[in-house]
Amino acid sequence: MKALENNMAKKNNSDAVVQNSLREKIVAETEAFLASGKKIQEIPTGLSGQNAQNGSRHIRISTKKD
Repeated sequence: MKALENNMAKKNNSDAVVQNSLREKIVAETEAFLASGKKIQEIPTGLSGQNAQNGSRHIRISTKKD
């Protein structure tokens, strides 16, 4: 039982290290983006990138024909 707990603790620590690494990478990339003079645009909640007049768009994931 103790070995299982130790193994789970190691996995949780490993996951935390990966998550922190990703957070640091995102922060660095965001800072570089902003430092280059670009801006982040905030999109209002509920706004869609699809044009409602054209109807819904289906995304084809595979070119396989039925």
